[in-house]
Amino acid sequence: MTTQADKAATGRLGEELVRDRLVAAGWRVLDANWRSRARDCPGELDVVALDPDGDVVVVEVRTRRGGRCGSALESVGPGKVRRLRRLFGVWWGEQSPADRVRHAGGVRVDVVAVQLGPDGQADVEHVRGVG
Repeated sequence: MTTQADKAATGRLGEELVRDRLVAAGWRVLDANWRSRARDCPGELDVVALDPDGDVVVVEVRTRRGGRCGSALESVGPGKVRRLRRLFGVWWGEQSPADRVRHAGGVRVDVVAVQLGPDGQADVEHVRGVG
């Protein structure tokens, strides 16, 4: 039986792996595990990063062990994408005017699915522009 602590540890592992891969690919992480303090828009952004083209990207990381609950990508539907966009608006509003000017490129939502195998290997799929 998988506990909440096991799920949280799996999620943290996936997020760390994704951040490391993004940085290695030339991305700059602007924020990680950011939590909204807005009462009308609670939630968390896993990663907010600047891609090599200068776009600000909200990266939703989904990590799974095994395949019993469907794929990680299937778990991000239109409602989740809308919520991520609202959360990004709150995050953006908290940035300084200078940071907003510096990061005034495009904005998109990506999903990175991490499938952890029993041998410790990670299969990573990055889907760009889901929202």
